[in-house]
Amino acid sequence: MNTIKTEQLIARLIDRVSSDTTDESAESVIASSAIFTDLERFKKEREILFLNTPQVIGYAGEVAQPDSYLTAECMGIPIVVTRDSDGVLRAFINACGHRGAKVAEGCGNKKRLTCGFHGWSYALDGSLVGRPKDDCFASDRSQCGLRALPVSDKSGLIVVGLRSDISQQVVDHALDDIAEEFSGFDFDKLHTLETRRYEVAANWKLVVSLSHEGYHFANLHRDSLAPMMTSHGVVDEFGLHTRWAFALKGIEKLAEKERTLWPSRLPGAINHTVYPGTLIVVNPGDSQIIRVEPGAKPETSVVYFSGVCTDLDKREESMQTYIFGGDIFATEDLPAAVQCQQGLSASKKDFIIGKNEPVVQMWFKRWQEALE
Repeated sequence: MNTIKTEQLIARLIDRVSSDTTDESAESVIASSAIFTDLERFKKEREILFLNTPQVIGYAGEVAQPDSYLTAECMGIPIVVTRDSDGVLRAFINACGHRGAKVAEGCGNKKRLTCGFHGWSYALDGSLVGRPKDDCFASDRSQCGLRALPVSDKSGLIVVGLRSDISQQVVDHALDDIAEEFSGFDFDKLHTLETRRYEVAANWKLVVSLSHEGYHFANLHRDSLAPMMTSHGVVDEFGLHTRWAFALKGIEKLAEKERTLWPSRLPGAINHTVYPGTLIVVNPGDSQIIRVEPGAKPETSVVYFSGVCTDLDKREESMQTYIFGGDIFATEDLPAAVQCQQGLSASKKDFIIGKNEPVVQMWFKRWQEALE
């Protein structure tokens, strides 16, 4: 985010903290609890919101160097993203043309990806370049390459189409509406730290909503986040995407200083949610991605919490920030989502979204409109 926009965001938050207010919706909203349990809706969400919609799976900086690669899993699909020696970015299903085993794990730098099962190896353009006992196979090597997927690194984020029939144009322009807001964050210069994976006994929408409101800070995060963060927030929409920002306590003291002395990054957190619900968190030092997707049934989800760092010389400091946020998410937020799922499934009572939870309202409206 550029300096002027950071100043504007800080000024808005100072106003909210000073007036003890937060951005709100016009009214509260009620939704049926069935949206967290209905099987037919669940199937439609998988198809429309995930399998047919480009997904953000990482930062461009994680595959910025020539001969680098990054692996991920999305909707049960193993993915490998590569950047060859000429700087060309590509994505493939991470499955060997022989038996389907993975050809890469983790991330790193290498010129070939080699299957750990039988040793078939692939160039970073996906072509098969070596297989032991080659004369034992009648199939032509050119027919055994990796299955390509559309991919883009515009806006500094890696966006992948999970189906090969999703057009490259759709993937290229998936983040256009929020691209300007990402400028200045240098997502193309970030380095991989770690990814945690969770299987959660709660509908994916309940998990995504954990990162859309500060109303719960005072209670759920009373001893962890609340002592340092204010729950006063400001909200913006960028096409299908949203931004919710909240600040470290004491931000109002910046009003006593000249704006030229204000920090270049918001002293707090900026939660960008890109359609259909992936969270890109930016804090003063680094960034994290929270990817949430439907699990095997409506009441389950799969969650990935990934961290990156800006400066490798400060990797340990960045790792501590990642661990701090990740532990709160895992031990406080996710159990709350599980409780909500249990309660809604048992009581079948309505799901209530208050005026003070505007981002939650925005996303439930988006998801409903997509299914309709």
